[in-house]
Amino acid sequence: MNQQGIAMKLFDTLQQLLGMQDKGSLHAVTEQDHQQALIKERADLCQSLDADPVEQTVSRDNARDIIFLGWQIANVEERHAKDNRRLAYLKLFRTRSDKYVCQRMTLIDDEEKHYQAVTVDDMDGVRQFFGDDRLAQALYQFAGVATPAH
Repeated sequence: MNQQGIAMKLFDTLQQLLGMQDKGSLHAVTEQDHQQALIKERADLCQSLDADPVEQTVSRDNARDIIFLGWQIANVEERHAKDNRRLAYLKLFRTRSDKYVCQRMTLIDDEEKHYQAVTVDDMDGVRQFFGDDRLAQALYQFAGVATPAH
């Protein structure tokens, strides 16, 4: 598990210990949760392409982390409308060699997190990975790229 994954696990555990989160009250994430979720842009986590590239580590399940020099250029989160807990996020990175790294985290049943990530050559590859759901549309808008054709 990378540092980001460890930090997220520690934060979740701390919330439980401090009584900020009752593990027993969480439920499986439903399709209705996704439809009613709030989508938030996280510009505070992104870097300008004018800045020097930094080492990035992108986690994924059942495969090696993707490690590269580059920039996080877009980050959007899907949060539960009732309790603001994170249901999913999408991150888009650009490498110093002008490729893109895409990551999707989804929350599954009671805080189990699932990470998918790929490296692609262009925005068509980005669109193929993220698809066309509400969260993906928010990412495309945040990143300032055209949305996929329907």
